Amino acid sequence: MKKIAFGIIVVILLTEILALGFVLQPVNATDIPLEKWFSDGRIAICIHSFQTASRIDYFPYEPETPGYIWAWVDLSIKNVGSDEISTNSLHAYLKDNQDYMYEGRSVPDDPKDLKLMDLPPGETIRGIIYFEIPPDATIVAFVWYDYKSHIVIPELTSVMILIPLFLTVVLLIVLTKKK
Repeated sequence: MKKIAFGIIVVILLTEILALGFVLQPVNATDIPLEKWFSDGRIAICIHSFQTASRIDYFPYEPETPGYIWAWVDLSIKNVGSDEISTNSLHAYLKDNQDYMYEGRSVPDDPKDLKLMDLPPGETIRGIIYFEIPPDATIVAFVWYDYKSHIVIPELTSVMILIPLFLTVVLLIVLTKKK
């Protein structure tokens, strides 16, 4: 009986490790969920595209930090709450696999640049937010944080991570009570 219980625990632990590895995969440009809305009940955000290049067509053309590249996100922001919200690109971040956050910035010469405004309830705006990132950065998430809203895309919900752990704990409790 002990060998069977040990085998079951090993299988569950391996399943948990594989599940965590799958959930925490880095996001490449093709892995960001496109055309899907994420909301916290106040703001809804939809990413239409994610791209990178060493140079852009608008001033300042090249990143200010030597050796960095441009990354940009084409997104829509919808005010789904009851108060105006700011569309300030400084609320946008790209997070890498080292937990470093790259702050969004405006490139006003780009006609598609996300306009800074107080967005009324029910309204939607679309635009591009630029970021300077190292060329070898592994981007794992787009983050919107404006002190009232905190949206992370893709969502890595704690439930997805905790389910295998919960099952392991329950199995251990059941097996130890049988003794």
